[in-house]
Amino acid sequence: MSTLPIRRVVLYKHGVGYFERETIIEGDESLSLSFKQREVSDVLKSLTVLDLDGGTVSAVSYDSTTPIEQLLAEIALSIPDSGSLVGLLPQLKGARAAVKPTGGTAVQGAILGIDTIETHTDAGTTTEVRLSLLTDSADVRTFDLFDLELTLLDEGIKRDLDFYLKTQLASKKKDARAFTLFAQGEGKRTVRVSYVLEAPVWKATYRILLGEETQSPPTATGLEGQPLIQGWAVVDNTSDEDWTDVSLTLVAGLPVSFVHDLYTPRYIRRPVVEVKETTGVLPPVAEAGMEMFALDDSDGDTTTDFDPLERQRGIALSAAPAQMRMTKRVTRGGGYGGGGPQSAVSSVQAQTRERQVGDLFEYGIEKPVTVRRNQSALVPIVLKPFAGRSVLLYQKTARAENPMRCVEFENTTGLTLEGGPVTVLEQGSYVGEAMLDTLKPTEKRLVGYAVELAVRVLDNFKSFKQHVSRVVIRQGTLITYFGQASQTTYTFTSKSDKEQTLYLDHPRPGGDWELFDTTAAHEVTENYWRFKLTLPANKGVKFVVKMQQPQSQSFGLAGITDGVLAAWVESRFIDKKTEKVLRASFQVRSEIAKFEGQLTALDGERKQIHAEQKRIRENLGSLGERASEKELRERFVRTLSQQEDRLEVIAKEEKQHQLDRDTARTKLNDTLAALEFETTVAE
Repeated sequence: MSTLPIRRVVLYKHGVGYFERETIIEGDESLSLSFKQREVSDVLKSLTVLDLDGGTVSAVSYDSTTPIEQLLAEIALSIPDSGSLVGLLPQLKGARAAVKPTGGTAVQGAILGIDTIETHTDAGTTTEVRLSLLTDSADVRTFDLFDLELTLLDEGIKRDLDFYLKTQLASKKKDARAFTLFAQGEGKRTVRVSYVLEAPVWKATYRILLGEETQSPPTATGLEGQPLIQGWAVVDNTSDEDWTDVSLTLVAGLPVSFVHDLYTPRYIRRPVVEVKETTGVLPPVAEAGMEMFALDDSDGDTTTDFDPLERQRGIALSAAPAQMRMTKRVTRGGGYGGGGPQSAVSSVQAQTRERQVGDLFEYGIEKPVTVRRNQSALVPIVLKPFAGRSVLLYQKTARAENPMRCVEFENTTGLTLEGGPVTVLEQGSYVGEAMLDTLKPTEKRLVGYAVELAVRVLDNFKSFKQHVSRVVIRQGTLITYFGQASQTTYTFTSKSDKEQTLYLDHPRPGGDWELFDTTAAHEVTENYWRFKLTLPANKGVKFVVKMQQPQSQSFGLAGITDGVLAAWVESRFIDKKTEKVLRASFQVRSEIAKFEGQLTALDGERKQIHAEQKRIRENLGSLGERASEKELRERFVRTLSQQEDRLEVIAKEEKQHQLDRDTARTKLNDTLAALEFETTVAE
């Protein structure tokens, strides 16, 4: 059985690895592989086997999930740990074998068993184990078991014994599952096997070299004096096999990957169809005869009783077509499983069309790599100069008192740099560490690695409301437009002996805030305006950032007072014509208020009359028929009559006042709605 050494390894950032094995075989051969139980589903999902020179792979077999006790229970063999041969041969009674004693000729026959013979002499007791064989000539011969060659001739027993030994060997690795690939063909051929397994994520780590040590000669880097970036990949081989001189590729990105259990057998519960039974026919019992009167039917028809046997025959006949239909369905292959071969082909095509490919980039390691089992390695992935320099970056949220020292990094390496930790060296000394995000070619990033204690920062913030800059009157509303503004003054004091470039990150508030009276930002990020400053040696610099947010306030013209109107006139929010219209609206509003007052008074009078009428009606109910009471009754009735007359007048007056009020209100609304005005207000 040939071996399959690993030739290529591709590691991904999302927790899987692609492994490729290759070997040369001749003729028909079997190839073996071993995987951990948790890896089998991934292997079954991704295993690819190619015979590159015209051969074929007939099958791939692998260990099942059945426990070893159940596997070995299927064969009638058991080999003890001690006395294996003596324990095995009695189980092979009747098996054909060829026995060749030392120095003798081979004899074929059937195994009868073994006998243990003890011989007692003056020197002690000796034990001899002898094999009994029934030869083809019907002779029984015995041989010294430990002085012969024994060849089993029964192919079935040889297969069982081979299966027993392989199963026992595989069980020694409790978590191992063996795969066997059967390749068929002629001559020497190359067989390639690949699969995807769960694997540790590879990690990137970098070193940035600043200063004099990066000034390599042009023949070394081609770019004299530029800083260098050196990148390493941390690769972990957690498998039980060495990676010897493998081609290693490291891939970053996010391809689709998932776990799907293909190893555990699955069963589908099938419906149970009950067997339909019919009642057997009992033998009839003949009774003695007796005289009976014949009943004649005038219509000539004869009425018979219901025969239960006919019902039974009916059941049997009705059941037959159903059984025939079931048989026909099974014959067509239309039962469980979704149909015949055509359905399976369409399923494969659908799965092929649904395959997805992510946006990937890779590092191909040019030289072969060796990583021993259960060991890790640092593999170089980049060593190139890049466009960059040391600068300062101030973010108040990161550190309020000092800026951070950063590398202004432009990725001119031509490679995509996977994110990872960075160690920064300057003029041969360690100066700090940072984290580098994934960087595409030509992308720029500020990589902070240390606090610049030689520069101190103070900031002063104040907020204020700006004056009204514009006034608009439209649809009965006056709108004033103004700004909410803020001003931040940054003071940078440097005690460094050299001039430095400093980037200031000023927070961008949400909403529609904008800069005004401020130097244009060098760069705008998601959360900051970034300004570029030059910080002289041993001096201080002030930088002011002003922001404003447009705001507005609305006033309904129908509700303003004379004082508000006077303030608008004084602030030049409106002109004389608009003022005249608004003052005229005051007169209309006064009329509306007068009508509202009259309506209120009438409503109060009506309520008072209703209360008085209620009192009078209660008194009327208590009066009797005496003369004095009659006189009082008449007076109450006259009062009620007068009040009813007044209620009629009140109703007419209310109707008129409501009409006058609504007319005035419509006039006011139309006047204010038609009023349009817009002006810019100077400071």
